[in-house]
Amino acid sequence: MRIKDAWVLAAKHIVSRRRRYLFLFCALTLGFCVISVTGSLKDGMAESVYNSARDHYSGDIIISGFESETDSGNRIYGKTVPVIQQKIEESGIRPDRQALRTLQFKDSMIHYNGNAAPMRYLTGVDWDAEKEYFDSLNFTEGVPPSGFDDEAILVSAPVAAHMGIRSGDLVMLETETMYGQKNTAYFTVSGVIDDRSLFGYYKSFISRRALNGLISFDPDDCSTIGLYFKDRAGLERKRELLQDALTGAVPLRPLVYDREGFDREKDWEWDGVMFFLLTVSVYVSDVAQILQALNIIAYFLYVMTLLIIMVSAGVTYRLILHERMKEIGTMRAIGCYGSDIRRMMLFEAAILATASLVTGFCVTLFINSMVSELSFSWFPGFEIFLRNGRLLARYSPAATAINAAALYVTLFISVGAPSFRFSREPLPELLSGVY
Repeated sequence: MRIKDAWVLAAKHIVSRRRRYLFLFCALTLGFCVISVTGSLKDGMAESVYNSARDHYSGDIIISGFESETDSGNRIYGKTVPVIQQKIEESGIRPDRQALRTLQFKDSMIHYNGNAAPMRYLTGVDWDAEKEYFDSLNFTEGVPPSGFDDEAILVSAPVAAHMGIRSGDLVMLETETMYGQKNTAYFTVSGVIDDRSLFGYYKSFISRRALNGLISFDPDDCSTIGLYFKDRAGLERKRELLQDALTGAVPLRPLVYDREGFDREKDWEWDGVMFFLLTVSVYVSDVAQILQALNIIAYFLYVMTLLIIMVSAGVTYRLILHERMKEIGTMRAIGCYGSDIRRMMLFEAAILATASLVTGFCVTLFINSMVSELSFSWFPGFEIFLRNGRLLARYSPAATAINAAALYVTLFISVGAPSFRFSREPLPELLSGVY
């Protein structure tokens, strides 16, 4: 039997026995949908965590300087910045953009109209250099910064709502210098950022030059140099190349791979500024354990779904083949080989699986679109997995291909065994319909 004829017969058998195949079609569709929804939402949660941390810590690879002699902690002297940037160029890692930030993560307050609120994350940025980041944020008031001056400040929505701050209001910012002295300055609220993630609460932005002046840094100083890459493949290799390039140019600690190792390295004593090369995964290694638990749950559902599909397909095909015994016997009698029959059965399974995959993926898109309309911001501590308060799915071509391949393999195993056995039965028993 020619392959083309086998495909045609397989399609006709699917159509003529559509009621019998309907149960298996629904089982395959539902199974692929469960696998795809679970995997895409899990990947979406992981992506949201990474993107939130990436925006918060400023980059995929972060060069962070720690000064031992002051209370400020993070510091990179302005004269060292060109040296580091030169080594970045020599390393050949080619980041798509760089961001210099000054960080103040302690003892900062915003005062307005007799009220005060702590600022856990006070960040000094270069407005124009980070326009891409601010354009991606959701502003409830004001507009993304474009040409902001040193008197502008952006505050988070929870703080603005708590204190009654509106765009255009004048607020007083209180913080500490690197010598532990209090310092204050007035800023005009130029925008309110609706970032309800774990990193978005109690966050505010001012210009890097303004923050440097408040904490007694030199104008060109910063705390971190963040490197952004559109292609995140091979980040660890890029970090190793940059570590090699910076060795000898600035004081460096060894590479660390989790938060525990990072804290351990910071416990060492040194004079002056010591540099660390970090990735987002180092900062969120604790959260990664939660994602690992989600992976275990997802894999359990994955295996259980495939087992259900295998059992459903096996039972359904045994019933179908039992009903088609005389048909198979007739085909054998007119000269079809057992291999032709098995090939036709596998083609039927392939057609059925393909139709189920397409339908299942469409249902997956619908379910995920419905889920994305729901707000999970009421779930305490869950904000880190959300993007703008929504649970978003991420579709990986590789993961989708693996899911599809797993479905095909599972179905072919379920179909192949009974098909092989029935196609080799003695011809008289097949024609008699007794088995």
